[in-house]
Amino acid sequence: MTRPRPDHARQLPGGFAEISEEEQEDPNPVIQHLAVFKTRARMVDDSRVENRAREMHAANSFEDWDHLSSDDQELWRHMARLDLL
Repeated sequence: MTRPRPDHARQLPGGFAEISEEEQEDPNPVIQHLAVFKTRARMVDDSRVENRAREMHAANSFEDWDHLSSDDQELWRHMARLDLL
């Protein structure tokens, strides 16, 4: 049995995502697009993001992942989210 789709949900390639009321009300299409992107990014499994970030880092850097600062690791995770979406 499937759940009924809420009125404020949007269909995305990976399924449906619920967009908050604040994000729905903004008339600016750029803000709405970013809201959908933010929602989709939250839907990606953290283990997939971490694995992809490590893969991308290994392919583009000689430095060891464990020696990166936490800010640099987070930057690689953000790039991985972009890649996975």
